[in-house]
Amino acid sequence: MLRAAAWRGGPFAHLRSAMELENVLLETFARAFEPRTRAAYDGARPYGYFLMGIARNVLLEQARLREVAVGLEPFEETGQEEGLSQVLEDREVEALLAGFKEGLSQEERRLFELRFGEELSQEAAASRMGLTRIQVRRREHRIKTRLLGFLQTRGYLQGLEVRGWSFFRRRGDR
Repeated sequence: MLRAAAWRGGPFAHLRSAMELENVLLETFARAFEPRTRAAYDGARPYGYFLMGIARNVLLEQARLREVAVGLEPFEETGQEEGLSQVLEDREVEALLAGFKEGLSQEERRLFELRFGEELSQEAAASRMGLTRIQVRRREHRIKTRLLGFLQTRGYLQGLEVRGWSFFRRRGDR
């Protein structure tokens, strides 16, 4: 499951090296067999998902430690040139998102924050905003479409296009 998650990307993307994958796997099982963690497993959930939750927590902790290390030591001395480029790209994307949000209306910005900042469901966001779920869904789709166009004009997500309610890669783009 970890290897598949690594190839899908997201927080697991850096686990493509066999050594990093093995380290996270070993740490995950070490934590899974700690008495406190074993007591926390209720037996009702599938164990694989429980382990993936532990693995995600391991990765989040490692990311926090890397952030602290990045803040304290220059990359040239730590040999983390790839880490530097990732941090710089993350900062660039954060600045782009901040610029995009500035161009949104107050209502759109609030919806953006509820759905993508607080990660609320469409139902919960609709309730907070006094809208129906379908109104939130339509507004969210417009925001996502505008965001895709905004990012594409700045060199990101070039191979994606909007189709219906989702985004797809164009044929030939890999």
